[in-house]
Amino acid sequence: MTDKKDRLDEISLLEELYQFIIPKYKETHDIMASMLDFEQSQQIRVADLGCGFGDLTRRIIDTFPLGVVFGIDNQPQILQRTRDILRESLDQVILYQRDLNNDAWMNEIEHLDAVVSSFTLDYLPEKRHKIILKESFNVLNPGGRWISCEFFRSEDNRVNRVFHDLEMTFIRSALQNGDVTEEQIAQLGQSTILRQDHNIVTVDEKVEWLKSAGFKYIEVPWRFLNLAVISGVR
Repeated sequence: MTDKKDRLDEISLLEELYQFIIPKYKETHDIMASMLDFEQSQQIRVADLGCGFGDLTRRIIDTFPLGVVFGIDNQPQILQRTRDILRESLDQVILYQRDLNNDAWMNEIEHLDAVVSSFTLDYLPEKRHKIILKESFNVLNPGGRWISCEFFRSEDNRVNRVFHDLEMTFIRSALQNGDVTEEQIAQLGQSTILRQDHNIVTVDEKVEWLKSAGFKYIEVPWRFLNLAVISGVR
């Protein structure tokens, strides 16, 4: 019972603090939604890989009121919370508990107009990351779009240091404004979800992976230090 309660406490903490630990969090999702170059009246089909609490999913269905988003995450407690958050939009949102480390994430999901993912794919092993790009390419309609935002490693270490310092400043500002507490930050540091291994690559490496998967018109429409949105078209 204690383990379950601790897990629920961790989920609540992540939901409350996520926007305060990632700079430009909302702006990132705004950019990603803007890259979906479809008419707002279209019934688009989108897969959100690692949908978390549904922030990007919600941004997409707000933009495309006739669209359907398949939200995929491997955390059952997070998905349950997402169902609660999006309960008025469940005719547009289909949530699946699935592990992106195997191709079962694609079951019952096909003919997609877009595959999106934010702050998720750098948790995957490099080999699996490359494979999931090919899997995504295969489930996209011709002209379908890939859009992701991840943390990247800069070849200029100065950029890496500036981003790290900015993250610390961002958190300190949240503390000073009373948005978070020292205790919450300490608890967040123990999060089993956030402390998973990351496999951070450079933007150029990710672009090459997308090319190898078959994508064209690959662009980096938005970048902020070690964060970048990358887009490609099937």
